[in-house]
Amino acid sequence: MRVIGLLFGLLVSVSALCAQDTLRVQIHGSVLDARTETPILEALVEWYDANGKRQAITQTNSEGSYAFLVRTTGALELRLSENGYLEYREVLTLEPGECAREHVIRLVPK
Repeated sequence: MRVIGLLFGLLVSVSALCAQDTLRVQIHGSVLDARTETPILEALVEWYDANGKRQAITQTNSEGSYAFLVRTTGALELRLSENGYLEYREVLTLEPGECAREHVIRLVPK
């Protein structure tokens, strides 16, 4: 009986450590035209996990701003697409304890 209690305690401890490996971070910023620095409205912003699976999607607002809350193990890929601009992809690496990241993205016109 004591062995079962010890194994259960170990399992709970390992589960708690694994839960700490997941970060919850707000990613926010703006999307700008790389040449003119003007905001890009309604640009599609997507977040993909390390396995290439889309986790969230949003659009920029009337000021070119975007925001979403992500759960990740530290790395995520941002992808953007907008008519008239080259596709954008970037991998962000987040640090333990980081709770928010501002990220300005500049799209290059075609």
